[in-house]
Amino acid sequence: MRKIIVVGSGVIGLSCALLFASEGYRVQVITRNPEEATSWTAGGMLAPFSEGLEGELFDFSYQSLKVYPDFIRFLSDVSKQRVGFWQEGIYRVVLEGEEELLKVAERYKRAGYGVELLQKGEELSKDVISLIHYTEEAWVDAEMLMDALLFAMNRLGVDYVVDEITKVTKKGDEIEGIKGLKSEYRGDFYIFALGSWTRELFDLPVYPIKGQGLKLKGANLPRVHYSSISYLIPRERYLYVGATSEDVGFMSGNTLEGLKQLSEGAIRIVPTLSKATLMNTLYGYRPATPDEKPIFQFGENYFVATGHYRNGILHAPITARIVKEYVEGQRSPFVDLFSHKRFS
Repeated sequence: MRKIIVVGSGVIGLSCALLFASEGYRVQVITRNPEEATSWTAGGMLAPFSEGLEGELFDFSYQSLKVYPDFIRFLSDVSKQRVGFWQEGIYRVVLEGEEELLKVAERYKRAGYGVELLQKGEELSKDVISLIHYTEEAWVDAEMLMDALLFAMNRLGVDYVVDEITKVTKKGDEIEGIKGLKSEYRGDFYIFALGSWTRELFDLPVYPIKGQGLKLKGANLPRVHYSSISYLIPRERYLYVGATSEDVGFMSGNTLEGLKQLSEGAIRIVPTLSKATLMNTLYGYRPATPDEKPIFQFGENYFVATGHYRNGILHAPITARIVKEYVEGQRSPFVDLFSHKRFS
C-alpha cells in the first residue's frame, strides 16, 4: 500500500487526502496550524460565470463546477455530515455603468450556458440596473465543507499530524524526504497544498491577497448576489458579506476601513441591510499568482498544487482528481496548462 503525504490542510489538501484515503492509500496529512487555512473563511461561491472567467481557467473551473454535486454527496456519505450546498444559480448584480457585464452574459448565453436576464427585486437599491441569473452556478457553506472533510479524515483513518515543515530534501526530480520542527517524514508520494504560504518551501510566484468578510444576522436573501462592490451569500444561520481585496502581505486582523467598505457595499445593494446585526468578522489570505491562474509543479514523486486565488473552494474536486490521476500515471492537459514553467 503506497503512502501519500499531504502537506497543507486547506480545502485542496484535504480533498486530495479524501480521494486517496477513500481508495485504500495510506495517507498522512501534515499541517502546522489546522485553523490557518483560508478555506475556513471563504465565501464558498462556485461562480466561474459571475467571475467572468475565460479560456483554460474557465474550462478548469466549469469542469469542477459540474462534478461538485457528486463531490458533496460523496463527502457527506464518507463523513456522515451534512454540508450546506445550494444549486440555485447566482445573481450577478449589474450596477450603473456596468453595462459591459450584459455583453459578457450574452457571450456565455450564445455558447449554450444557462443565463437569464431578470428585473431587479424591490429589496434592491436604485443603483442596481438588473440581475444576470447564471443558473448553473452554486454555493457551498465553506465552514461545513471543511468540518466534513475533517470528519472524513478521521473516519478514513488518515494520520493527521500538527507540525511545521521546514525543509524539503530533493535529489534531481524526486523528493527524498521532508523535515519538520518535530520530526522527519517519508512517503511514496508527496502533495503540497500550501496556499498563500507556498513560497516558504517552493520558489513559486504565489503571494497573499488579504480578504476581509463579515457575518450578519437578521438578513435574508434567496440567492447569492454577486457585485463588483460586495457579494452577499445566504447561509443557514446568517448572511456572509465579502470581501475586500488587499495587497498587504500577511497583515492580520480586521480593519475599520475594510469593514466600512464591506458595510457600504452591502447597503448599496440591499439598503435594508443597514438594520442587520453584526454577528462576526473574519479574514483570510487568497493565494494569488501573476496571471490569476493556478500553479502546478510536479516531479517523479511529488505534486505542488497552489495559486487557486479566488476559486480554491471551486477548484478542490478537479484538483484532487488531477493529482490522483498524476500519481496513477495519467496526465491531465491541465497539468501542463498550469505548469510553473510558464513563469520561467
